[in-house]
Amino acid sequence: MEQGGGLAAAPTAAPANAPAPAPLPIVPGTTVEIAVPPHKLDEKDEIAALERIQYALSEVGDGTTYVWRRWHGRLSGIVQPTASFKDTGGKVCRHLIVLMTTGNNTKKQEGIACRLPSGRWQLDG
Repeated sequence: MEQGGGLAAAPTAAPANAPAPAPLPIVPGTTVEIAVPPHKLDEKDEIAALERIQYALSEVGDGTTYVWRRWHGRLSGIVQPTASFKDTGGKVCRHLIVLMTTGNNTKKQEGIACRLPSGRWQLDG
């Protein structure tokens, strides 16, 4: 008897009319990881984000959280003004925390914005 001289069977493809494999069950309470590539922001997304920050600075009280989301769902954010004060020149300024999310990526920024004579807010930095 020969040992080790046999040929290995080649893998066979499923017949064309074979049923598709059953999907994996999703059990309530479990987490399903879905890879989402990072999204690039276009100019409209950047403008929308800045407009939402302007709105929150003008309309939201200190310590209140303003949550927003773009209509296409690729960009969302949280703006939280935390303190208001006047700078040495007498301008009204606010400290704020901003979280921006695109896909699975979230970035947090903190900063100061001061109100210009026009009523718009200027972010420092």
